[in-house]
Amino acid sequence: MQAFDTKDDSPKTSPKIAWFSLRAGKICLGKKPVENDFKQLKSLGVTHIATVQTSEENAPIIRDNSTAAGIDWLWVPFMHPSSESPTEDVHLHQYLHELSQMLSEGAKIYLHCDGSQHRCSLLFYALCHYCRIPSNSAYSALHSFGASAANNLLRSELSWAAELGHVAPKM
Repeated sequence: MQAFDTKDDSPKTSPKIAWFSLRAGKICLGKKPVENDFKQLKSLGVTHIATVQTSEENAPIIRDNSTAAGIDWLWVPFMHPSSESPTEDVHLHQYLHELSQMLSEGAKIYLHCDGSQHRCSLLFYALCHYCRIPSNSAYSALHSFGASAANNLLRSELSWAAELGHVAPKM
């Protein structure tokens, strides 16, 4: 699922983002933006792009395109929790705090990873738990971005993300 829909049923229809309200802000999950997407994201109200990718996945290119479009950028170099060198939890706790703080200040965050939305879905689920949203509500929120955002996650991954959000210190 794309967080913004480029289908145009009529000349007057503008694309929309599937936002989830959290704190004073909003967040959505989306596909990895390509060069043509940044101006459109800006016009749809996106204030921040959070890139859940490693530098090998062209995160600096997304940073440069975000900045050029006037969108703040946050890099979340998060590797899958079952990878051989997982991101240290202390860094993930900091990212959860930063995202939560931005949302408290009214940010509209476009959260993305690669085409699978696997890592950004896990991070969103952890963020919900960090913000003290119960698991059933967090899972429903994840489903609001489309079935693939939630259905492709293993129960063990969801448990890991929930625990990450719960144990992250409130800074």
